[in-house]
Amino acid sequence: MSGDDWFRNKTWNPRIEKAFFEKLSRARSQRDQYLAIQAIEIAPHKPKTALKLIDHYFETRKNDFDYVRVLMAKVDAQMALNNEVEAISVYKEILEREAEFPNTKTNAYVDYPYLVATRKYEDEYDSALEILETRKDDLVWPVSRFKWHASYALILFHRGNNSKAKEHAVLATESARAKRSPFRYHRGLGLVGKEHKPVVKLLIRMATE
Repeated sequence: MSGDDWFRNKTWNPRIEKAFFEKLSRARSQRDQYLAIQAIEIAPHKPKTALKLIDHYFETRKNDFDYVRVLMAKVDAQMALNNEVEAISVYKEILEREAEFPNTKTNAYVDYPYLVATRKYEDEYDSALEILETRKDDLVWPVSRFKWHASYALILFHRGNNSKAKEHAVLATESARAKRSPFRYHRGLGLVGKEHKPVVKLLIRMATE
């Protein structure tokens, strides 16, 4: 890794940690950003380390510019540790922050309901549906539309509303089949990936029964 990438480590050990904090201590205006980027980069690979970096960010930050991005890294870390309940709590914190500061937006508005729906967190169903309705005008990417309709389909199905669930399942599978995004210069972005294949199969069955 080049010296310019000292805050983008994919792994972590005492030597890397020492070097990182030495350079961080010399950083000035972008210190918060470096700490945020490092937490984001390492969250899926070293989640416990990422959580320590995230705690350090919130204890020492000079402004809130990277606040939501760091919370998204916290979601990634909790998911990597299989702490879904903690991840849901962080998602809700992000959504509250976005409601307070509308110019700050992430994919939490579909990721949170999708996690709730696919993992059957019944106590969160009403909250998830409210978020879906509140933020439906934000849908742009095929994967966002997929998660939006998939979440609705699964929650309604779990509640016994098979007819409406089927309608959303059809729309979700249509989004899953999209081969390109609506943006001319970003055709390959925002598509439904292979990691959603089990859910897509379930939705296809719901859509065709």
